[in-house]
Amino acid sequence: MKFVLIVFLAFAYAKVGCDTDNKERVKERGMSKKKEDELLELHNEHRNDVATGKQKNWQGKFQTASNMNYVKWDHQLAKFAQDCTDKCPSNFKIDCSVPPHYGFVAYLGDVENGGADWTAKKVFKKWAQYEDHARQIETAQVQFFGCGRSQVSRKNGMSDEIVVCVYNRKPNLHGDVYKAGVAGQECLHGRKRGYQGLCKHSATDMSVLNFKHQKKHDEYKYNHSEEKHHKNHKHHKHSEIHQKSF
Repeated sequence: MKFVLIVFLAFAYAKVGCDTDNKERVKERGMSKKKEDELLELHNEHRNDVATGKQKNWQGKFQTASNMNYVKWDHQLAKFAQDCTDKCPSNFKIDCSVPPHYGFVAYLGDVENGGADWTAKKVFKKWAQYEDHARQIETAQVQFFGCGRSQVSRKNGMSDEIVVCVYNRKPNLHGDVYKAGVAGQECLHGRKRGYQGLCKHSATDMSVLNFKHQKKHDEYKYNHSEEKHHKNHKHHKHSEIHQKSF
C-alpha cells in the first residue's frame, strides 16, 4: 500500500491521482461515528500532550502551551471535507471551494480492490510526523474541525482512499502556532475537564459565537459557489494528465 500525505491550505492546492471528477466513481463515502470519535480523541490527546510537554511539537521540541483550545467536532466543517473527498479533486482550490480562512490536512492512499485500508490512528500518526500537518493540528486557536472520507475507484482496479479534515482556523506557517508558557495558564474560561493543558469553550465565548455566525455565511457562499462552478467551469478533460504529488 502506498500513501501520499497532503496539506491543503487556502493559498495552495495539490494534485492527486484521480482520472476524472465525477461522484459516481465513489465506492464508499463517509465515516462511522466511531471513527469521528477516534479522530476527535486523537486530536485532543495530541494537543493536550503537546500543551503539557509530554509530546514534542511541530518543531520537535518539548514546549508547553498556555493557550491551547480543546477542539470539538463540527458537522458543517465535516460536510466541507466530505464534499471535497467525494470529488477526488485534482485542484483543491478550484474543485472544493472551501472558505479561504479555514485550514486543511488530507491523506491519500492506494487501496487494492477497494478494500478498507485506513484507520484513524494510522492516518493521524502520519499527519503528526510532518511539520506543516502538525502545525495545523497544534494551532492553539482552532476550536472546531470535521473530517470526510471517500474511496474512489480508478480504471486500473485500484481505489483512492481519501481522508480530509477541515479546521476553523488555518495555521501560521512562518511562526509559532501557540503561545509558550505554563499549560493552560491563559485559558479564559478555565481548563477542559480531563485535560490539564486544554482550554474549554464557553457559551459566552465571542470567538465561538463569531464562528457559528460565520459558519452560516460560509455555508451559503459555499453552496452558491458550487452551483456556479459546476454550471460554468469545464474541467478534468479526458486529455488531462493527473499525477499524485504534494
